[in-house]
Amino acid sequence: MSSNLQRYFSQRVKNIFNHLHDFELTGGEIPLHDLRVEMKKLKALLKFLRSVYGKQRTKKAKFLLDTIFQQAGEIRELQILVNWLTKHQLLHIEEQFFPGETMQLKIAAFQQRAAIYKKDLQEIIECCSELIDNTNTILAEQYIVQIRSSIEKILSKNPDKLEWHELRKIIKQWMYAINWIKPEDMPVTENVFPFYNKLQEAIGIWHDKEMIKGDLSKKQIYLSQDFDVQKDFGFAWNKITQSIKYREKLVEEMLHNGNSEIAKQA
Repeated sequence: MSSNLQRYFSQRVKNIFNHLHDFELTGGEIPLHDLRVEMKKLKALLKFLRSVYGKQRTKKAKFLLDTIFQQAGEIRELQILVNWLTKHQLLHIEEQFFPGETMQLKIAAFQQRAAIYKKDLQEIIECCSELIDNTNTILAEQYIVQIRSSIEKILSKNPDKLEWHELRKIIKQWMYAINWIKPEDMPVTENVFPFYNKLQEAIGIWHDKEMIKGDLSKKQIYLSQDFDVQKDFGFAWNKITQSIKYREKLVEEMLHNGNSEIAKQA
């Protein structure tokens, strides 16, 4: 009988190939987003296996998965930016600096490499499968406790903005990992899930805003001599700056209130 860990891994394999196939056919935003979510879950599994079996046995698998994830991430980042520009009707910036042709070229390049990605994913899966089949569930339980301890350690020192993104990644690692074991084997302290989930979502939204601001800055749009572009950029910069401040405040309040609640439970 297969373990929870094995079943979780099998589902990831199925979903990844399905979403990759959908994106290869359609180039759609939803299948790309879903593909990245599944790759994050596979990356979490791989990170766990590396902690158990060492880095050398999974070195190539990690490299291959990171490469695919990065390529998909570049498209996703551009999608988030363009969606934001479209939402706020900043068409002069979008048309001159982030034209639709750029998106289509990135998508087409990824689609053309789909066959290679499938081959690489198969190699990743074969590597992980062998290790997962030989992994005792107790190791997953211990790993979950370790991650939870890492989260609590970071939260206890009231992390600053430079640590938020890393905190979110650790929380996501924990959220994925608790699905690797049976519910009855879950430590009783896992009732913090609602808070952790809301916190990582809030940090994720804040991080997306920071990425948008960074992309706008890297293009040096502020140097444009086009009046309409300058007008759009002034609005865009103020809008994204205000949004970031608002999101920062939400995260800071959640960190403060969340630490208070956790302290009460301790």
